[in-house]
Amino acid sequence: MLRRAAILRASFTPLTPRAGFTLVELLVVLVLGGIVLGLASAIGVRLQRELEAQSSRIRVDEQLAAGAEVLPMDLRALSPSAGDIVAASARDTSLEIRATIGSAVVCAAASHTLTLAWYGGAAGQSVAPRAAAGDTLWLLQDGDDGEQWRAVALTTMRAALGVCAVFDGSAAQVIDRSHVWAADVRDSGTVQTGSVVRVTRPERFNFYRAGDGDWYLGLRTWNSGIGAFNSVQPIAGPYRAPTSPHGVRLSYYDSTGVGLAPGSIDPRGIARIEALLAVDGLSGPGAAIDSMLTVVGMRNRDD
Repeated sequence: MLRRAAILRASFTPLTPRAGFTLVELLVVLVLGGIVLGLASAIGVRLQRELEAQSSRIRVDEQLAAGAEVLPMDLRALSPSAGDIVAASARDTSLEIRATIGSAVVCAAASHTLTLAWYGGAAGQSVAPRAAAGDTLWLLQDGDDGEQWRAVALTTMRAALGVCAVFDGSAAQVIDRSHVWAADVRDSGTVQTGSVVRVTRPERFNFYRAGDGDWYLGLRTWNSGIGAFNSVQPIAGPYRAPTSPHGVRLSYYDSTGVGLAPGSIDPRGIARIEALLAVDGLSGPGAAIDSMLTVVGMRNRDD
């Protein structure tokens, strides 16, 4: 009996409990994990928005800077009184000009042919683009009324042999005497050796709507082969539409600061051009608009 009782007691010995988590503990862990993940997600979304805002700011600044850098380079050197701004072209969204593409001096002059040496760059060699038929040569001449620019139409430009020997060694750093060109013109008239020449070519700036629906600042260059402007090429943008409040626009003023009505003004009276460039920031309700006003004073004007 004693042995049987011992066997029965051994059969009902309690088992050692297994290690683990209770249901309550699991629920606490899940709740805490959800809170941590929620905080991490919120921080991630905030950082993403800040990065998007910073990226948008950089993009806006680049778009504004691109237009603000291009326009003054071509507009500042214009001479409105000499006709560098084409009549009836000064509008609120477009402007046609005679852009100076290079300057030279006359080495020799013959009937309908001028031998020219271009002003050189830092290395003494001309960096001016190649003049072509349809460009205009402007000859600086002294007259009874002072210095005047006389227009001469260019028909062909070809390389010439020899050097420009009319200048001494002091001009070697500013005159490209090793690359001389012969310019065939319609009427050379009386031209003094050593006269200054500048070459102009038509250009047209305009704000236009592209195929993607956005507005850009574009440039149309002159094609002498077809006698017309090439297709517009975007140089900056996209910008806010000119029909929108605070949209892009060009404004014109005379020497006294009085605003001139675009389209119908006499371009010879323009002394200052202002370009308002406006860019939309982040999309969505309350999106910010950043803008930049570029003011260009005409360097060569008659007040």
